Amino acid sequence: MTFRARLLVALLSLALLPTLALTLFMLGELGRSTERWHLPVVDRALDAAVEVSRTALTRVEATMLDRADEWAASTGDSPLDAPRRDAMRRGLRDAGLDFAQVYRLESGHWQLADQVVPAGVLSAAPLDLSEELAEALAGTRLLESRRGVLAGAALAGESQAVAAGIRLTPDFFVRMREIEQARTQYARLGVLVDVQRRYVWLLVAALVGAIALAALLLARALAGQMTRPLVTLSSAFERVAAGDLATQVPAAGASELRALAGSFNTMTTRLAEARVALTRAEREATWRDVARQLAHEIKNPLTPMRLSLHRLQRRIERVPESERTAVRDSVEALLLEIEHLTRLAEHFSQYARLPEARIEALDLAALARDAARLYESDALVVDAPAAVPVQGDRLLLSRALHNLLLNAREAAGADSPVELRAGRTAREGWIEVLDRGPGLSGADAARVFEPYFSTKNRGSGLGLSVVKDIAERHGGRVTLANREGGGAEARLTLPLSEG
Repeated sequence: MTFRARLLVALLSLALLPTLALTLFMLGELGRSTERWHLPVVDRALDAAVEVSRTALTRVEATMLDRADEWAASTGDSPLDAPRRDAMRRGLRDAGLDFAQVYRLESGHWQLADQVVPAGVLSAAPLDLSEELAEALAGTRLLESRRGVLAGAALAGESQAVAAGIRLTPDFFVRMREIEQARTQYARLGVLVDVQRRYVWLLVAALVGAIALAALLLARALAGQMTRPLVTLSSAFERVAAGDLATQVPAAGASELRALAGSFNTMTTRLAEARVALTRAEREATWRDVARQLAHEIKNPLTPMRLSLHRLQRRIERVPESERTAVRDSVEALLLEIEHLTRLAEHFSQYARLPEARIEALDLAALARDAARLYESDALVVDAPAAVPVQGDRLLLSRALHNLLLNAREAAGADSPVELRAGRTAREGWIEVLDRGPGLSGADAARVFEPYFSTKNRGSGLGLSVVKDIAERHGGRVTLANREGGGAEARLTLPLSEG
C-alpha cells in the first residue's frame, strides 16, 4: 500500500468514527429539541413588546402633533419672540420632547429658520428636516427621518410651519421593523414545527451521508496535499541533479513541508549564484590572461621600434630638404602612436595583475585633494571639506580615482568643468566625480564595467574594470550613472573606518 493510500485510510477513519458517535447523540437530541423550537411564552412576549412599543410611539406622536398644533396656532407667520420661546421651552420640558423648530417657506422650499430646546439642555446642531417637511404636511404630519428623528408638524400660517419632536437612535425605526418581522417569523415557526418534526430523521440521515462523503473527499484532498509536495520535491531534486539549478519548488502544505521547500529553494539559489560567481571568476581570469599576453606581445616590439625612430630622428638633417618636413612629421606621428601603444600595454598590465593591497588608515577627503593637485586646471572643482576615515591602499585608491578623473575630463572636454566631491554617511564614505559630458546611453550603462568595453575610439576598455576591481578589494563598490541636467556621475563608496 502506498503512503498516500495509508494516509487516506487513516484520515477517513479518524473522521467517520466520531461522526457515528455524534449521530447517535444527535438523533436523541433532535427529537427533543424540535419540541422546544416554538414556545408560547416567547410568542406572547414578542406580541407584548410590539404592542407596548406601538402604544408608546402613538402617545408620543399624539403629544408631538398636539404641541405642534398649539405652537403653530400661537405663532402664526410671526418670528419667535422671547415670551413664545420661553413658553416653548416649558412645553418641551413638560411633554418630554427634545426640540421645536420653525420653518419658513422661501421660493417654494421650506427652510429651517429657528430651533428651541428645553431649558437647561445644551443645544445640539439642529437637524434640518426641510426635505421631509413638505411630504409630512401633505400627509399624516409625522416625520420619520432616517437620521433618527421623530417629529410632528403643523402649518402656522401661509409661509411658516412648526415641528416638535424627539431624537432617537439612527436605527430606531429599523429596529422597530425588525421586532415586527421577528414576531411574524416566530409565529410562522410555530406552524412549521409540526411539519418539520417528521423530516428530522430524514435530515439526520442525509447529514450523516453528506458528512461521510465530505470526509472521504477531505481525506483524499489532505492525503494528496501532504504527498504532493514530496513528489514535487523529489522531481525537483532530479532536475537539479541533471544540472538545472534554476529549479524552484512552491512552498505549499504543512509548515514543515514549506520550510523544506524554502531550504531547497535557498540551496538552488546559492548553487546558481556560486555557478555565476565561478563563471565570472573564470571569465575574469581569462580576460586577465589575455591582457597579460597582449601586454607582453605589444611591449616586445615597442622598444626597438622607438630606438629605430629616434635614430631616424637624429638623421633627418641628412634627408633632402624637399623631403625633410614630411619625414619629420612621419617620425613624430610614429613616436606618438608608439606612446599610445605603450600606454595601452600599461593598461593591460595593470588589469592583468594589480599589486597586493596594503591596508592603512586613510582620509578619502585628503586623497581627493591630493589627486586634484595633479590636475592644475580651473576646470576641476573640488569639494572635500570634512575628513572621511577609511581603511585602504593609498596607491590603489589613487589609481582608481585617477581613472575616474581621466574618464570625466575626456568626456567633459577641455572647457567643461569636472567636479570632485568627498563625503560620508552614517556607515560609508564616498568620492564622486561629476562631469557635464554626453552621459551614458541605455546600452552602455549596463556594460561600462566590463573589460575591453569602451565608448572611446582609442580606449582600452580597462580603466573602469580596474576601478571596479579595486573597489571590491576594499569591500566597496563603484557606480556610474547619468547626472541630472546632463553628464555622468561616478561614485566610489567604501566602508567607514571603525576607529
